[in-house]
Amino acid sequence: MTKNQIKNIQKLKQKKYRLLEKKFIIEGSHLIEECIDSSIFKELVDFIIIQKNFKNTGLIEKLNRYKYKLEYVEPKTFNKISDTENPEGIIGVINMPGEIREENLKDDVIICLDCINDPGNLGTILRTCWWFGIKRVIISKDSSDIYNPKVLRASQGAIFNISIKTDINLNEYLEYLYKENYLIYLTTLNTENLLTKEKFSGDKKYVIVFGNEVKGISKTLLGNNNYKTIKINSFTNCESLNVSVAAGIILSYLKLSILN
Repeated sequence: MTKNQIKNIQKLKQKKYRLLEKKFIIEGSHLIEECIDSSIFKELVDFIIIQKNFKNTGLIEKLNRYKYKLEYVEPKTFNKISDTENPEGIIGVINMPGEIREENLKDDVIICLDCINDPGNLGTILRTCWWFGIKRVIISKDSSDIYNPKVLRASQGAIFNISIKTDINLNEYLEYLYKENYLIYLTTLNTENLLTKEKFSGDKKYVIVFGNEVKGISKTLLGNNNYKTIKINSFTNCESLNVSVAAGIILSYLKLSILN
């Protein structure tokens, strides 16, 4: 690889260059595997960079079988490109997918995220959604970029397995979902409505909205009387839960309630 090619790949660590080039990078065997096993993203692999002493020969054989372009580099060069302290030795340069077309909404649960700024939180929420079988996540404007390397690592490949719409005006989109007969639940500490008092059933469709780590859900959404507020039962005077932890608790309760 030329020095210029390496510089261009390094630039993809920054959002403005990712948007400009319509490409992002993923690192590690697990993310590469999830990407090439994805029905959408397997067609979007630009090329794979492999450190010359990379030991996962099984993955290399799979990449060759799929006829991906492989670039082998020395460890010193690989370390310049890597975004991790102890790189595994494999990086993928992936093209961003086109805009997801809206389909007839059949999802029983949709998750909406209102200005989630921390990449670790966003990635963990996406991973949690994948775990609980959530197939659609809507992310508002001013949230962290889903192609941020920290988001990708925390998500553990979730972006390759669920439908995600980003940079969305949540006020408008939630109105659309409400008209599609979804029950909208806003998570907030400023309510008396406890999660465990809600009756969720499999014959209804739900949207759960999680808000910003500091400010919570926007006042505009909270002021909409068509939406209901809920909070997780607390057993101490602890001020709040991390938003990704809250997402796990609520999704577990919701999905089990629907199944029962």
